[in-house]
Amino acid sequence: MNFSAAETTAKLQQRERSLFMRKLVRHNLTSLMGLYEENSSLLFRLIPEIRSLEVGSEQQLENPLPLILKIQEQSPYTTTLNLTHRFIGESGEEEEPSAKIRLYYDSDQAEVLSMSQGESLRSFLSLIKSGEENLDARWRLNLFLNHWLRYCLEQGYQF
Repeated sequence: MNFSAAETTAKLQQRERSLFMRKLVRHNLTSLMGLYEENSSLLFRLIPEIRSLEVGSEQQLENPLPLILKIQEQSPYTTTLNLTHRFIGESGEEEEPSAKIRLYYDSDQAEVLSMSQGESLRSFLSLIKSGEENLDARWRLNLFLNHWLRYCLEQGYQF
């Protein structure tokens, strides 16, 4: 059976959407911890010297969009930081996405503590049904962080 190029492309797109959605809904505590570990690894690639940064310090990278890093708390075992893109939108200067992240050194994990509800995040989260449990919400936020950190690294950002 031969498929046209359009049919083949449509089938591949449907399969990719299916795989993407399966990744989005495949959540349990074990997979969430794995996602935290992957996010930690990505953060260390983006901010290799994070442990030496001081509380209150702010760093900005100019690439396609300014990426802002603010260290909120440092301890021997954790760092809490805020990471955001800053750009000029229709309503003036905007920061989106904006994530408060805690990095745990002893377990090599990074977790989103909170995230702004900007348009890009709302669009991403709309892929999932509303009313999920806490584990599902944490999975979605940390998966968003994972995609965002990968994007930043692909764009050449590094502090």
